[in-house]
Amino acid sequence: MIKKSILIVDDDKTLANAMKLTLIEEGYEVVAVNRADVAFKEIKNRFFDVAMLDLMLPDTKGMSLLNFCIEESPQTCFIMFTGNASISSAVESLKAGAYDYITKPFDIDHLKIVIRRGIEKQALLNSNQILFERLEKEKKKLEIVIEAGRILSNINSLEELADIVTAYALKISDAEKASLMMIDDEADELVIRGSSGIDKEKLTQRMKIGKFIAGWVAQQGEALLVKDIETDPRFKFYYTKGPRYKSKSFISLPLKSDNQVIGVMNITDKLAESDIFTDEDLRYLTLLGHEAVAQIKNIRLREKLSYLAITDSLTGLFNHRYCHEQLDFEVKRAQRYRHPLSLIMLDIDHFKSYNDRFGHLEGDRVLKQVAMAIKQNIRQVDVLCRYGGEEFLVILPDTDIGGAKFVAEKIRKSVSQTPLLFKEEKEKVFVSGGVAEFRDGLSKTDFISHVDKALYQAKENGRDKICLFNEKK
Repeated sequence: MIKKSILIVDDDKTLANAMKLTLIEEGYEVVAVNRADVAFKEIKNRFFDVAMLDLMLPDTKGMSLLNFCIEESPQTCFIMFTGNASISSAVESLKAGAYDYITKPFDIDHLKIVIRRGIEKQALLNSNQILFERLEKEKKKLEIVIEAGRILSNINSLEELADIVTAYALKISDAEKASLMMIDDEADELVIRGSSGIDKEKLTQRMKIGKFIAGWVAQQGEALLVKDIETDPRFKFYYTKGPRYKSKSFISLPLKSDNQVIGVMNITDKLAESDIFTDEDLRYLTLLGHEAVAQIKNIRLREKLSYLAITDSLTGLFNHRYCHEQLDFEVKRAQRYRHPLSLIMLDIDHFKSYNDRFGHLEGDRVLKQVAMAIKQNIRQVDVLCRYGGEEFLVILPDTDIGGAKFVAEKIRKSVSQTPLLFKEEKEKVFVSGGVAEFRDGLSKTDFISHVDKALYQAKENGRDKICLFNEKK
């Protein structure tokens, strides 16, 4: 058990030494001095649990010494004593911060009681102060989490959200670097979506689930607080082979939605003197993670609703509504920049007979198969829509009628070369198509009418054909 320390400051050397010996017998560690300047040095150099100060010293007044000591060591218990007592001096000492006031001559047993109670009271005060400071610190961290949640609620982009979350993670944990990684389900990898304090060239890194530390956290679904990676047996290999950081401590925690890991948040390089992350850091970072997950779910829900609003549920292609919106945009762009623009309209030949013979489920399969064949033969910039029941419309920006015809023929051949098995019967599916090119002064409605007429001509000419719109005809 650590001994409690006492400083005695009294110009009466005999009395000071007597008190020193008595208190040493009581188990205290005692230093006795006779001058204020020596007491100044002692208070500056070390901490005393109790300081007993004489109000009358040869080189200064005891009150001056008390004021200095309280400012220098506010956690010390101060007891004043003097042979020339007065009520005013007692009140002055207590107002200044002294615990008690004793007059000479005093009873040594009484002094022991005063010292013991003073130490107990000061320990309680110190404990309360530590608790108060801790609560203030935690209050600030909680305020940061609440502020982050308020800001995140207005974010609609995962990348922007990731940057904001990592910036607040650094505030909470007093760290230098943070990243937020999201799981790419198709590749079974973690991808960095945002960061703070990390070089931009490192943001393209991808990590397999189960590999390295973040991959381990994503796989296990457990938060990880490592205080020293060199001595942690789970990650010794990673420390010798992986990247080095300023500190050996870090936090990596999973982001979970309905008990499923959707991402990982990593925080490294603690800025505090200890360089070690704490359980408190992990607790408030976990709260921040909950706020992030809630908004990620909102963003994904909005994206899904937006996708459903413009998508055909059967084929996954853009729907009729989106087709008209996009065609409006492309027509205006073609008029403004004098760029070519073409349309292809395709219709599945004899589609009603497929439904009548094999049922609507098989008919749906034909629609999806044809949609896939069209998609595989157009560019990413082209817009493919399910225009009607078995009709498809392709918007081809920067494409003249010759290029559009080439694409339409590719699609027609691709569909015809894909046999479908209907209840053990092999059947081929064919499409007819019309092609039209936009010309200046043409309205969107007329443009669609042109391509529709070309499709009608292909149907009239025997189907499984591509026809170009001919204005003279």
